[in-house]
Amino acid sequence: MERNNSSSISAPWVQIQQKTFTNWVNEQLRPAGKQVDDLVTDFEDGLMLITLLDGLVASRGLPMYKKRSSYCKNPKLRVQKMENVSHALQMMERAGIKMVNVGNEDIVEGNLKLILGLVWRIIQRFQLSGGGGPGVTQNGSMDGTAPPQQKSAPKVPPKKLMLKWINSVLPEDAGVVKNFSSDWNNGIILSAILNYCDPSLMTNWHELDKSNGLENCREAMKIANEKYSIPMVVSPEDLSSKHMDELSGMTYLSYFLKHEGPGWYATLNWVRKNVPEEDVQNFKSDWNDGLALCGLVNAVGGDFSDCSDWKDMDRDDKINNCHKGIEAGRKLNVDPTLTATELSQPSVDELNVMAYAAGFHRAKPVSETFKTSFGAETYASQKTTDWGLCCKIDLSRCTGLDTNPNGEVHEANTEVPVTIHVRVLDQQVSVEDISAQIESPGSPVPISLKALSTELVEVQFTPLDGGMHKVSVRCRGEMVRGSPIKVNVAKDMSSYPRNVKVGGNASAFIGEELQFQVDTQEAGQGDISVDITNGHNRLPVRITREGRVFTVHTKAKDTGSYVVDIKWNGQSITDDPMRIAVRDPSKCKATGEGLSRAREDTPAIFTVDPTPAGPGELRVQVEGPNSMAKVSVDENRDGTYTVTYIPVEVGMFTLKIFWSDKQIPGSPYHIKVTDPRKVRVVKSSIKNDQTVNGMHKMTRNKEFKIVFDTTEAGPGMMQADLDTPTSRVPLNVEAEMQGRQSVTFIPDEQGEHELKVTWSGFPIKGSPLKLYSKTEEIPVDHTKVKIRGDGMEVGKVFKKTEFLIDGSTAGPGNPSVRMSGLDEDIDVTLTRLENHKYRATYTPEKPGTYLLHLAWSDRQVNGSPFKVNIAGESHANRVKASGAALGMLVAHNTSRLVIDGREAGAGDLTARCMGPAQLAEVHIGNNQDNTFSLLITPKEQGKHVLEVKYGSDHIQGSPFVLRVAGAPDASQVVCHGFGLEHGILTKFRGRFVCETKGAGSGQLKVRVHGPKGAFRVEMKRNDTRDRTIDVLYNPSEVGDYTIHVKWSDKHVPGSPFLIKIVDNEEQLRDVQEKFPTYSTRARYGGRENGWAEDI
Repeated sequence: MERNNSSSISAPWVQIQQKTFTNWVNEQLRPAGKQVDDLVTDFEDGLMLITLLDGLVASRGLPMYKKRSSYCKNPKLRVQKMENVSHALQMMERAGIKMVNVGNEDIVEGNLKLILGLVWRIIQRFQLSGGGGPGVTQNGSMDGTAPPQQKSAPKVPPKKLMLKWINSVLPEDAGVVKNFSSDWNNGIILSAILNYCDPSLMTNWHELDKSNGLENCREAMKIANEKYSIPMVVSPEDLSSKHMDELSGMTYLSYFLKHEGPGWYATLNWVRKNVPEEDVQNFKSDWNDGLALCGLVNAVGGDFSDCSDWKDMDRDDKINNCHKGIEAGRKLNVDPTLTATELSQPSVDELNVMAYAAGFHRAKPVSETFKTSFGAETYASQKTTDWGLCCKIDLSRCTGLDTNPNGEVHEANTEVPVTIHVRVLDQQVSVEDISAQIESPGSPVPISLKALSTELVEVQFTPLDGGMHKVSVRCRGEMVRGSPIKVNVAKDMSSYPRNVKVGGNASAFIGEELQFQVDTQEAGQGDISVDITNGHNRLPVRITREGRVFTVHTKAKDTGSYVVDIKWNGQSITDDPMRIAVRDPSKCKATGEGLSRAREDTPAIFTVDPTPAGPGELRVQVEGPNSMAKVSVDENRDGTYTVTYIPVEVGMFTLKIFWSDKQIPGSPYHIKVTDPRKVRVVKSSIKNDQTVNGMHKMTRNKEFKIVFDTTEAGPGMMQADLDTPTSRVPLNVEAEMQGRQSVTFIPDEQGEHELKVTWSGFPIKGSPLKLYSKTEEIPVDHTKVKIRGDGMEVGKVFKKTEFLIDGSTAGPGNPSVRMSGLDEDIDVTLTRLENHKYRATYTPEKPGTYLLHLAWSDRQVNGSPFKVNIAGESHANRVKASGAALGMLVAHNTSRLVIDGREAGAGDLTARCMGPAQLAEVHIGNNQDNTFSLLITPKEQGKHVLEVKYGSDHIQGSPFVLRVAGAPDASQVVCHGFGLEHGILTKFRGRFVCETKGAGSGQLKVRVHGPKGAFRVEMKRNDTRDRTIDVLYNPSEVGDYTIHVKWSDKHVPGSPFLIKIVDNEEQLRDVQEKFPTYSTRARYGGRENGWAEDI
């Protein structure tokens, strides 16, 4: 295993894989209307991952995850993101996806390699769905005869199944496809696959030029997209690239092989054409009974296929049918990829069955003489020949094997090559007809064949583990004499420390577990020890094992460089031990204006200090709405970095800072990139022809406004300040429609002003603007004087009254005021305000009608003289209020008060009633005799305050505090107690309680009906404010009693209550069973006794 470091993430094949997986994920998210741009950041909160899995599970008809609602829909905190990702991982586990060494932290932290591995697992599960089952021998060959009880071997990898299907359906002259990377670069194989799916497509694939790979790939992928809607999750440029990776190729080509893909249909139609009797519709359930397989074998193998009687087979004998078909297919040189037991199961893997069925494209009927590549099984046309007798195993010339002439088991050692010779005895066969396979107890063992002459073949293998091995040699599919050969391999106790291989990350992060693997498969025997230290601190080490491969787990608390000393059997495995750089990106700090704002086409700068974070590499990415900003990173002598970027457009930019491929605290930053040069003035009070010493003229005390268009200036905020001759004044900026903003102010000083306007903190073009404020000379015009206030119309004796004189638009002038009456004049006092405004006040002493004369610079203003009525003094303390409303009111009901002002003289009556939260409705009716009707309708219950004024003074008793009760609600009354239960006469306690709290204002009535003269009733409550009533009745005779309880003439819950009084326990049990309390109403005649109370 090779060592990896963080720089491998930027390898071209990783970038291709990241693009491919991103495209595949977006294809799955398309129905949900979602999209990801970056797997690293878009999966970090778990929402996209959950949406992806939900869609895949639903589209495949799998059971939905029951805990779908147990995740945060709007995660902001890290812990919420961690919980969401954990939820997604649980969904994957439920869907059958097993993840190893991937936790929620890896996804939240954006570990690209682990995220790509996670997506690949999802693709395998939902798109490739490859997998075998029992019967896979340990050297990778298939054993179709494995009995059902045989222990399951490793599943057939999807890659192997896909390659088997591809090599089976391609013409022989297309060559053998060995991978999903370089074999597809020239586009010829993809073109041949399209031709298989539809013979009318890519008919010229034989003639394509291998050197024109990009164009070949582009044309084939275009046709696949147009004809079969196969998305280009891989681009033609990547498919034709030498850096193309296997997983990307498998992902793209899986669209041909998946359920109902073009390859799936082409293979299915070929099967249906050969076996029309079975009406095969799929590669799962229609193959379970084995008849489709036997029919296909018979169709391609003819009369010598051993399946000519397939139509007479018993469909219920599934395993035997499948076994017969597999064995017959083996004789046609079609090796099985699954066992008879697996094929008979409804859950059999569809890709496995399809790949196996496609293998019959290459099947050779026994009537032909055919040859395959060396090492494949071949058969001659003479069916009667025993091919196993045509060869002989010669152990006399073997090496590495301690033969045992007297027994069946021979001896060998691990890591020591073994050779066995096979001699051809019959001229009907050749060395090409010989094949061999090996079964081992441990790791798979490669086996090879080499022709030493036309009559002699050398079989060679090297045992890796101790234990029993079995070598089977066949001639044209039949076992050769002396086969199988059993070899007991003894463990080699030698140790080879220098053969230990180490692979994994060469870097780690504070607080996160680091894992790397130690492969000892070629190191012989020994024990492992691992020591990790930086010279001061030693890291804790935990070692797990899987076979001969060990996984070392450790976690660091401090940054720095650590040396990993690995010893095998007490000896160091190398003179140059691995070093681990431990980093802590959370200690990186970034500062500078460039982290928050920038200007278009202008360098923006910020500083990154990673010195406390440990060794690493700084990477900065600045992405705008439609472009990437050019970034330069310069390292300073003190270990910090100066970062400069130049945005080429306005808009919101996302700036990401990575230290050792992890984002530092605060990243990503969202930067507003603006261009203040693009702020335009579209409307202004400025008149270019009116200037004072080069400054624009404005009028003092007159509004000045400028409107700006900021639509092209980027996301920002406008600020404006006005420097006056005496101070600096911040101005309000008003947002208008369509990206426009305005600045408005009224200069109140004369002299030089300076208007400074910035956009996102940067001065706009033309700022600061020089202005000069000058008072406008207004001609005197008495007609423009305005008078406001009650004092110009009405007043009251002994009360100060005022009105306002506004001459701001009447030009410079002086007001004069005189108020005259029949008997005397009233003095009026003028107080000067700003901007030619005056306040006039007077206090009359006698009631009556007066004339108000008002002049502006000795000229009467419009409407002068004005008529003013002065009212006499009112006697509010003589006004009285009476009525029931002063006691208790009911919400939403109207109550009436009578206001008597006959002794108070003339005056105006006003009223207002305030509740806990709302004003009550108040209406005043004048009875024309100086009495009034005051109607009050409260909207809520609770304490209310009623203010009643007569001539602006409170009347006698005002303000009044009123109690407002809620409207009666019988449903809120609760009755309970032994008196409402059936009972025995001698033991009966006839008491129950009625609780009226919360039932509003109302009257409670209780009536009891029973045998005449058979009881006595008592009802009481503690005081008039108590809302709980005790009811007591003592029956003296057995019989039925009916109790009616009503609140404001409406029955309370459970009323009327039926109570039965009996003589003994037996009767009571019978009554309780037949007449549950409160369930029926009994109607009996009898004497009525009752009680009523207002609450």
